[in-house]
Amino acid sequence: MKEGNRTIPKKFSNMESSFMNRLYKGESQSTFNRFTIFPKKLHFYSKDPGEDVVLVVRVHWIGYVKEFFFILIFLLLPILLTYISTFFDIFNSLVIYIAFFIVSILVAINILITTILKWYYSVVVITDRRVVVVKLNNAFYHSYSEAQLSKIEDVTHSTISFWGNLFDVGNLDIDTAGHEIDFRLKTLPRPRELQDLINDLIDMKKKGKI
Repeated sequence: MKEGNRTIPKKFSNMESSFMNRLYKGESQSTFNRFTIFPKKLHFYSKDPGEDVVLVVRVHWIGYVKEFFFILIFLLLPILLTYISTFFDIFNSLVIYIAFFIVSILVAINILITTILKWYYSVVVITDRRVVVVKLNNAFYHSYSEAQLSKIEDVTHSTISFWGNLFDVGNLDIDTAGHEIDFRLKTLPRPRELQDLINDLIDMKKKGKI
């Protein structure tokens, strides 16, 4: 079954309308591709044959406010120091000022590129068998963890502060059985819909629908 450029696996084409509507609602109310449902040709480590990816989620932009703040500071710093230098003799030569200006711009660009890479490559992948969490901490280190749907015992969500309520952003806690890794997924968009979606998939798994 296809809808636009999206291919819906057969096992999901006959699901309850509420389940599919929740997926489309989450995608339609997200920007910058934070939600991607039934993505084509998405592969990850240990993905099984026949395993279908239901949803890919990225962190909401609120999670990177600190990085944007530092970018703005480094971009404005040369201008600010130029203004201050009209009252105090900070720069003894034009060469020193130009060097400082170039360094500030390079630092801002470096933070911007690193932030974009972290946003794009740090994802939560929800399939019909597991929840996979990939985090890119920096250009040289990333982490990969997963929880099988059959091992998940509880899923809860919480909103974060005033801005979390305003933009519908929050944390998702996933508790697993035994000594498996428990997840706290921070600053995700529409955490309530994500909680309901994972619970629906767990229920479908138990009933043998997927």
